[in-house]
Amino acid sequence: MATSGLRFRKTKLRPNSFLYKERMRVVILFPLMLASCNSGDTAVPAIDRRCVVLPGNKTAITSSKAGKRYFPKSFGKPAQVCNFKGYPECFATISEVERDWYPSHWDAAREPSLYERSRVSAPAGKSTLRFTWLPTFHHPVIVRIERSGEHATLIAKQLSGEGGYEPGKVEREVRRPLSAAEIGKLRAILFRTKVLEQRATECDNGLDGSQWIVEGVSHEGYRFINRWSPTEGPVRKFGDFALGLTGWTFEEIY
Repeated sequence: MATSGLRFRKTKLRPNSFLYKERMRVVILFPLMLASCNSGDTAVPAIDRRCVVLPGNKTAITSSKAGKRYFPKSFGKPAQVCNFKGYPECFATISEVERDWYPSHWDAAREPSLYERSRVSAPAGKSTLRFTWLPTFHHPVIVRIERSGEHATLIAKQLSGEGGYEPGKVEREVRRPLSAAEIGKLRAILFRTKVLEQRATECDNGLDGSQWIVEGVSHEGYRFINRWSPTEGPVRKFGDFALGLTGWTFEEIY
């Protein structure tokens, strides 16, 4: 993975930047760990009650170019108060930029929509987790874990493009069963970090960083958690673990 010119600045985004976000911020879930989450469009993220009176922006949730619906319509409703412009406004869980940006990488990687899966009845012992890492100037990586009963399979893909621009195509991929020890470690890190209990998004943004997205679906519904360049905390710890499962070497993870 090319790393020349690698930079990391936590600064306010320019309004005309491709990565400008007026937003609230996965990626990974595991069975029986989806707390307070219903299936379908009823899986509404926590909504700040101030959004009833504050000005807010809505996002029209549409299908991707491949015809997949990756997000419920509720993700387009004002839900979180942020002060990006120096005064409080309400922003949707998914901005218009993110609505097109994230699905373009999942489509390129030929990934399923976990939200669509949540709308289909599934056995209690079956679930899917997915972690997506989108570094602005480096190759995107997607790590998915499919679990059925006591068994779990890892599917990891790296795209040839850049996380902040065009995704490219799948340039390397690994598929293998997870060992009992790995499944145990995954359960432990989910329990310790409580990553699946975090709010969907936060008022974070910047340049030359990366998006860390945790998603998952089980018989209890769909879950989505999104952060910009976390240096610590639940999403960072969980994402580092997921990337470690690939067996790939990254010069820097940011």
